[in-house]
Amino acid sequence: MLNQLGKQIVEINKANGWNVATPSDWHDPYKIPALLALVATEVSEAVEGFRHNDRENFAEECADIVIRVLDLTEGLGLDIEAAIVAKLGKNKQRGFKHGGKRI
Repeated sequence: MLNQLGKQIVEINKANGWNVATPSDWHDPYKIPALLALVATEVSEAVEGFRHNDRENFAEECADIVIRVLDLTEGLGLDIEAAIVAKLGKNKQRGFKHGGKRI
């Protein structure tokens, strides 16, 4: 489902003239960090929505976070669904509050 959403997001972004990542961009030392910075920007906007107790804006900004991540991973040709399933498998094997961190 996530990969399918990624395809739809890339189609929409290309149709709107946005610069979508491609697999060859993996070697560009600037493009991927710039796209990740846009994800961080959406996270900051979600924090602001939370700070202002605006659940609707918070949800919209969280959607923007996912949209930007799926745009990036699909553009790079990554199978984000498989990566998430694999990561969940690793997380399941971790102990309760592994690492002993306070936060």
